[in-house]
Amino acid sequence: MSLKSLLGLGKKLFGKKESAVPTTGKQQKLLTYEGKGSQATGQELVETELRNPPVRLKKTKELHMGDDIAPAFGSSTYDWIMRKGPGRYSADEWVDHLTSTRNETFKIFGKPATRKVRDIKKFKYDRGPFAGKEVNINKEELFDSNLAIFNEAGDLTGGLLYAAKKFGLKLDGNQLGAMIKLNPINRLKPIELGVSEASNEAFSTAIKTARGKFKTIRDYYANSVIRGSDEIVEGIDELFYKTRDLGPGTTNVKNVVAALSDDIKMVRNNPRMRPEDRKILNEALGDIQKSYAPMQNNRVFYKGENSYTLQGGKNYKETIFTLDDPINTNLNPYNRGGHFSEVLPKETNNIYHVRFDTRFTPDGKKVFMINEIQSDVNQSIAKQLSKAQQLGGEKRINPFQADLEMKLLLTERGTLLKKLDDAIKTQDSSRVDNISRTLSDINKKLKNMTVREQRYDYFPMVEADAYGDHALKYLVQKAAREGVDYVAVAPFNKLSFRQGYKAGNERFYGYPDGKGIGKKGKAVMPDLMRKLANFYNTSAGQTKLSLSDPKLPYKLIEKETFKYPDRVKLKDIVSQFHADAVKDPKKGYRLILENDPRLYFDAFAIKVTPAMRLTQKTYKSKGGLVVDIFKPLRYNRPWL
Repeated sequence: MSLKSLLGLGKKLFGKKESAVPTTGKQQKLLTYEGKGSQATGQELVETELRNPPVRLKKTKELHMGDDIAPAFGSSTYDWIMRKGPGRYSADEWVDHLTSTRNETFKIFGKPATRKVRDIKKFKYDRGPFAGKEVNINKEELFDSNLAIFNEAGDLTGGLLYAAKKFGLKLDGNQLGAMIKLNPINRLKPIELGVSEASNEAFSTAIKTARGKFKTIRDYYANSVIRGSDEIVEGIDELFYKTRDLGPGTTNVKNVVAALSDDIKMVRNNPRMRPEDRKILNEALGDIQKSYAPMQNNRVFYKGENSYTLQGGKNYKETIFTLDDPINTNLNPYNRGGHFSEVLPKETNNIYHVRFDTRFTPDGKKVFMINEIQSDVNQSIAKQLSKAQQLGGEKRINPFQADLEMKLLLTERGTLLKKLDDAIKTQDSSRVDNISRTLSDINKKLKNMTVREQRYDYFPMVEADAYGDHALKYLVQKAAREGVDYVAVAPFNKLSFRQGYKAGNERFYGYPDGKGIGKKGKAVMPDLMRKLANFYNTSAGQTKLSLSDPKLPYKLIEKETFKYPDRVKLKDIVSQFHADAVKDPKKGYRLILENDPRLYFDAFAIKVTPAMRLTQKTYKSKGGLVVDIFKPLRYNRPWL
């Protein structure tokens, strides 16, 4: 029986059309990515892929996964699968292609012994923009695609290849490639909250233009002898006052714009005003309201949460990555998570979010600075499960494309039951034992796929390292397309300490030099930046970032002190930040010019290159079949 015929027996897992393009809040507009991702859904996509003859492998540009239109994210595993060439191959042949093996020496009762260990597969691109760059086949990608699941020993224990092995089915590259494309990570949808820089600039321009019109009108009436001119002048002065510091970063900008509109109407309705001046005021009001409109429907939620947001940044934004497919094996097929639930539709899964703003280097370069990356749904799961348990297929079950594996197993079970009857009739005890063991194995697997017993919910990218890598690549691509020069991460000693001492935050965000827990080793985000920099032939390291907008020279400076727990032998943190910044002098504010060293702090950053506009690689380079023996240090244990 062919895979294609088995697919015809299965029910469709997905009922909705998918898009890989980002949306913006309630407006749902295309924002960041160029072109559209595949609109096909799970079963439809498989059937489309399988209509291609085995010899017609879908080789396209690197990371494009067989599509002519570049997706936002692509898979190097797909590229490696296509290198296998035409023809159909057994499950063992595919496993050998997707992994590598090495001999490991150990001792049993003091005597040397050798065992074969399954490890990650590495390969280098030999053409295209990534020629010469080495990548790995990531175990998590095989798991999320439901292509292959391995136990700690490296044995195949689940996924399509496991079922194909049981059934003796041979598969071609297009069939495995279809599974990679169906990976839920390839259907994540970014929803961006916050106003674009173009909209901010349009609003600032409208305010500046309006002030110029106000001045023209004021100059006329200030020199006029017409009775009531002084009232008009006073009204115009109030407009000047209201618009003095009005801009995208103004606190309660909505209320200020509303009050400004009322004041403009009041001045406009003065019976002493000339008709041509009323027209000018109407135009100014219309321009302000028009430029402000895009800023109303896409509000952010956590800009003012100073415990995990560093004050002083420009163009603060929040991006939520969602999966609209139901995850039917979870306690709730849809989970909007703890953050942003009010902006998300009911039928979606909130996978993770990233919050960032814009800073500047001393030489005026733009920087996206990450304030926070967090997955509400995966955070607790990752804390409770070891790496092996996360990807072992028993504690955490991936339901996507599981119907393919289940159909194969059910068919194999039916075949084995007939063989078992024959063996019993012929009294072939050895054959009965072998078939019984295989049936027991299959039944256990089927039960695990259908019965929820002390399981954890499944969402893609369970580890912070995984969604941190995804967020970084999303931001460098966005930065490259929007003319931003760096992507940085707010270090622990500038922001994360505000939440108290959490080893997980210290490990994840790190310090300005890229060090992790206790200012030793490597922190996650800086290390991901280093690896990405190597992939794109750019640099990553300690960089100066502005505490606030350099164009607003008067700063309200505040200071905070943090004392590490006694068990952590580090000096206290003394951190300054800019609670506010304005253009003109103000009581209690200090003048700090653009070239003043006091304006800047240290953070770890990656330099953005034009090549980063291209499709990004899903999954971090490291992530093979290695057991995580340092699990306790990865999260915020109370005893750390």
